[in-house]
Amino acid sequence: MDKIDTQRNYDALRFCPRCGAELGEEEVRGHRRLRCRSCRYVLYLSPAPVTCSLVEDDGRLLLVRRRYPPAEGMWCLPSGFIESGEAPAESARREVLEETGIEIEITGVLETWATTEDPRTPVVAVVFSATKAGGELRAGDDASEARFFAADALPDEIAFTTHRGAIDRHFLGPRGLW
Repeated sequence: MDKIDTQRNYDALRFCPRCGAELGEEEVRGHRRLRCRSCRYVLYLSPAPVTCSLVEDDGRLLLVRRRYPPAEGMWCLPSGFIESGEAPAESARREVLEETGIEIEITGVLETWATTEDPRTPVVAVVFSATKAGGELRAGDDASEARFFAADALPDEIAFTTHRGAIDRHFLGPRGLW
């Protein structure tokens, strides 16, 4: 155990959120954690919950080009952090609408994953399948471009391996063969 978890967010944490005393590194239940040197509070930083949506329209898949880091300029599924108190399905609808102008009908939950691929924080993702239900396609929020792509015209520059895997499984099936 040479590093506290994998979360960069730990780097700036110095003081206990309960009593304000200095935090220190300590092994707790087999992991390096931050622990208050005064009140002994253990700071557990959980992964952030996100949603991703595989939105289809006439056999084409909706992707957005990232406006900001990480992976600025690369393509990904419409996705984003779930807000406090927000249901995952509502988050998926909101994120797709904010990033693309498209309203969706969710057709299922495809998969979930946990990853440390985003350098800001580890995430746990709920991946939804959806179809276009309305709206006008336009880039918005943190997307610089939004487009539907046919299976044989997908961009090479997919931002995250988890997104690429979900896209491949969507178009190729569980075996990953065209």
